Amino acid sequence: MALFNKLKTVGKTLGKTAGGIADSISSNMAEANSLAVEKIKISKLESEKKGLDNEINLAYMQIGKKFVEVAIETNEIQDIGVMDILQMLDPKLSRKRELEKEIIEIEKKIKDQQIIQEKSKINQEYELEKEKLEKALSMDIITRNEYDEKLSLISKKIDNFEEIRRIEKQYEMGIISLKEKEDKIKKLI
Repeated sequence: MALFNKLKTVGKTLGKTAGGIADSISSNMAEANSLAVEKIKISKLESEKKGLDNEINLAYMQIGKKFVEVAIETNEIQDIGVMDILQMLDPKLSRKRELEKEIIEIEKKIKDQQIIQEKSKINQEYELEKEKLEKALSMDIITRNEYDEKLSLISKKIDNFEEIRRIEKQYEMGIISLKEKEDKIKKLI
């Protein structure tokens, strides 16, 4: 009878694991699509911003050209009559600032989504490891102390998620070496 109960527990665990994996895959696909859409938005906004930069630079060149022409003709610096150019520039400069703000907001949104994805992945790994440990515990492969010890180690990754992520970003930016990164993370886990 005990063997039947253990087999029943293993069957339930496998069913939960398969369902969790399927949910995880569909969730990850939806998040990936969302990130792709946001990156396309950024690309479009940056393209529009680049076009505005070109138009603004042309206007600056026109102002400079008029300034030099008037200065050469009169041998003095005076009003060069560029108000029409400045009026044309005003909405373009305003739009450029709006685009820069939009780009920053979308980049923040992407970063937040990536953090959520990373947290979700760690939580999924935790759940899978927990299920594996529960299975091993129910089959008397490990003791309760071993189960608690291994689960505690996995929990530390979740508890220190933000700090671990910060350390990894420091390494990516070249602020710390690989050895420093490994040492810092080892202290947290």
